[in-house]
Amino acid sequence: MRVTTGTLLLLTGGAHTAIGLVLFRAPLLAMVRAGVFDSVGRDSARAAAFWFLAMGGGLLLAGALCRWLERELERPPPAGFGWGLLALGLFCVVPMPLTGAWVLFPLGLGVLFQSRTSSPLPEVLRPFAEGADHVDVKTVESEATLREFLAALLSYQPAWVTALYGVRAVFVRLLGMRQHGLPRARLLRPEDIPMTPGSAASFFTVRHAEEEHVWVVAATDKHLEATLAVVAEPAPGGEPRRRFHVVTLVHYRNWAGPVYFNVIRPFHHLVVGGMARSAAGAKCAPGGAHGLLHESRIDRVIKKS
Repeated sequence: MRVTTGTLLLLTGGAHTAIGLVLFRAPLLAMVRAGVFDSVGRDSARAAAFWFLAMGGGLLLAGALCRWLERELERPPPAGFGWGLLALGLFCVVPMPLTGAWVLFPLGLGVLFQSRTSSPLPEVLRPFAEGADHVDVKTVESEATLREFLAALLSYQPAWVTALYGVRAVFVRLLGMRQHGLPRARLLRPEDIPMTPGSAASFFTVRHAEEEHVWVVAATDKHLEATLAVVAEPAPGGEPRRRFHVVTLVHYRNWAGPVYFNVIRPFHHLVVGGMARSAAGAKCAPGGAHGLLHESRIDRVIKKS
């Protein structure tokens, strides 16, 4: 199951309802024997059972709506929904700290993060993203050409990134995989960037390329397939500024895929964000490097056809 906010809310609502049916079995049976209609009255136990199940139903409805947004429209829930979850959690836990409503806080924060960083996937990448289990987009502006941007992007490897590769080498062995040595930092030139499908680009293979528009490469392992794409388009301010979308697509191939990627996910965003910021400064003309505009972790998952 690919986890989304909607999925988590559905699971939370389902668990909440199931627990209520067990904990409040006696008052619920009493309500049934009383004919259900107007059966709550002033009985506190019946009232608690009723509102407990009502809360579960509300979570299930909210989860179904969020899941539809995320799977069918490929959009995260709006920020207002995240603030609402946080407010509801606060409303519940202040008068009654011993409650399962604490789960609403991470859910609300997750919605706020997604709504703050979401960005549409460039249309040219839709065929490559079909069935993807993870998509994220990081957008920067620069006066660099596509080749200059790509050369700086692939040359980015500070010492801390090399150290992360060392940690990764140990971790992947636990999952039955191997890392063949530590990648060495290379200073690439724009003319070194391969644009022919099937060509090697570091440990990637070029899948699609168009000069000054798009560059798509992929690396396949037994646990997942990772695709890195860069799409260039004119920036709102006009030439020579360009807007570059750095896109990561992940397709899981077996059980180790989601285990591996969800462990390294925070570091993935640090590394790719650093790569995008470094590449944005590839051409340092006045006003040329505009830095990271926004980071999009569409920690959304595109519906498989």
